[in-house]
Amino acid sequence: MNELKKANLYISKAKHTINSKYRLNYHLMPSVGWMNDPNGLIYFNGKYHLYYQFNPYDTHTGKMCWGHAVSDDLVSYTDCGVALMHEGEHERVFSGGAIEADGGITAYYTLHIEEGAEKTEEVFKARSLDGNEFTEHVKVFDNNDLPENISRTDFRDPCPVKIGDMYYVFVGGKDVTLNKGVIIVLGGETTDNLRYKFYLGPYYELGDMGECPSYFKVNGKDVLLASGCHVHDRGNDFKNTNSSVFIVGSLDFERGAMQVDFIKEIDKGDTFYAPQFIRGEDKPIMIGWFEMWDKPYPTKDAGHGWVGAFTVPRELTYSDGDVFQNPTESLNAYLYEPDADEVPKCSDIRFEFFGEGALTVEGANGKVVIGNDGGVYLDTIHSNNSFGSIRRTNGSYSRCGIRVLLDVSGIEVFVDGGREVISSRIYIDGDYRIRTCGGVGGLKIKGIGGKQ
Repeated sequence: MNELKKANLYISKAKHTINSKYRLNYHLMPSVGWMNDPNGLIYFNGKYHLYYQFNPYDTHTGKMCWGHAVSDDLVSYTDCGVALMHEGEHERVFSGGAIEADGGITAYYTLHIEEGAEKTEEVFKARSLDGNEFTEHVKVFDNNDLPENISRTDFRDPCPVKIGDMYYVFVGGKDVTLNKGVIIVLGGETTDNLRYKFYLGPYYELGDMGECPSYFKVNGKDVLLASGCHVHDRGNDFKNTNSSVFIVGSLDFERGAMQVDFIKEIDKGDTFYAPQFIRGEDKPIMIGWFEMWDKPYPTKDAGHGWVGAFTVPRELTYSDGDVFQNPTESLNAYLYEPDADEVPKCSDIRFEFFGEGALTVEGANGKVVIGNDGGVYLDTIHSNNSFGSIRRTNGSYSRCGIRVLLDVSGIEVFVDGGREVISSRIYIDGDYRIRTCGGVGGLKIKGIGGKQ
């Protein structure tokens, strides 16, 4: 029995042993074990195939592979176990992307090998006819063809796109002479034998290593999602170990250059990383990791047997010189009217700030506060976790609409029509109740449950 089949056999037994107390209801999670970055997000043959960094055997990283789930609508998910794995003892399948090509789904991924102090990272591809299991693993790029200043060992997270007749693959990397993050672009007329084209950056916002690039055209603008390691905080930005940004402008693939209009942090909260666009979609829909590196993970510490989730899929628009993000429209089909005075654990809460004020969600052992004191903030210090924080928008809002998505152990706050977002994980027990004070009006609460 090969490693992939062994992993899926293990999952089929172990998933019944986890503690489901803080399991989310409309966010994707692993059935068991550890989840981090979204990988290979693609709409294919009428289904969304969502892959992710996965260690089914424990609640930390290890011999990583690609977990797999499918969905009809990006709200309800079916777990499909492991789809992509390497057999070697030292080989780990790190992040990447996917595209429809070669008669099925072609996945590009990082083959990460560690033997003692030695590390290599190379771009491989594999193919699946139905999305359930990938075979035909082939190396598609020689790292020695990179420019001298670009790291040959920190070179990961290949994510493809097809522009005209060309396949382009964006890869995260490092300028070793400057110790700064860059994005490398490979290209080819076919999905294999990729050639080096150019690189973008370095950018301050990518820290000392660029990761998880993903490209989409959004209302006429070229938008790159990119993540950076160890970005130094700057004012109200980059408060986490790693950060993720929109790079917005005009990308000329022929000249190998990008005119950058602005770079903007995607989420101001303490649990968002490694976002990726869904390939095969006409609309730019983005999903991120609903966690962060170098922080406690309560479901791990409590021995619940699982860690990690995806954010709610967010549809992007570009207007008024800015990028806006809002929950996928398909979530609306799951909204229902709760009983009077009920605040469901899974809720869509909408209200308006018309000055300074606050809305508090309280439970048996904690609370979270969404407030406005000149800027909108999310306070999770008393949300029954060991890493609570107060995180703020960059903008000041004397009047703005707020949409809050609550799930059992998560909160996502969309400010001013999605101009800014603040996300976090919360662990509050018991029934919820809501208090408001100051300039808060127009409160409406809907539950998120079975599809109507």
